Amino acid sequence: MRVYRGTSLRVDGTLDVRGRLQLGNQWPGSHEFHRGSLLVSHGGRVEVTGVFDVHTGSRVVVDPGATLRLGSGYINADSRIFCFDSIAIGDDVAIAEEVVLRDSDNHEVLGGVAPSTAPIVIGDHVWIGMRATVLKGVTIGDGAIVAAGAVVNRDVPPCTMVAGVPAKIRKTAVVWR
Repeated sequence: MRVYRGTSLRVDGTLDVRGRLQLGNQWPGSHEFHRGSLLVSHGGRVEVTGVFDVHTGSRVVVDPGATLRLGSGYINADSRIFCFDSIAIGDDVAIAEEVVLRDSDNHEVLGGVAPSTAPIVIGDHVWIGMRATVLKGVTIGDGAIVAAGAVVNRDVPPCTMVAGVPAKIRKTAVVWR
C-alpha cells in the first residue's frame, strides 16, 4: 500500500490488502493541483484484491459493519464513495472525476416501500463517466458504460451504455477499451 502526501488514512476496522492500494496519487505527468485524499473506515471492512488507485482529492468512507471490496482499476480525482452496507467494485474498472457511489439514503421516508440502504455491485471492465452518481441497490453489469452526468438508480445490463437523469439505456452491445 502506498499513501501519498496530504492523504489521511484512518482505519478502525479491517483493511485487507491482498493486491496493491494507492491513495492520493496523480496521473503520471499531471500538473494538476494536489488535493488531499481520505480513506476512513469506522469499524467497517475494506478489501483490495487487485491493483486499485484512489486519486487525489477523493473521499472514501466505510461505516461500521459495512464492506467495501475493490478489485482493480481506479477512481479519479475528487470522487466519493460512501459505503454504509456493501459496495463491490470488480476488476479493470475506470471511474472518472467527481463520481459519487452511495449505497444509502441515510434516512428513511415515512411510508416508503424502498429500503434506505442497499448494496452496490459494479462488475468487471466497467467505465463510469465524469460526475455520474450511482445510488443504492444498483448492479452494473460487466463491460457497461455509464455516461458522464448520469444518475443511476436501477440496474445496468452487461455491455450496455446508459445516460441521463435518471439513467436509461442508450446503446446495447457496447465495447470499450
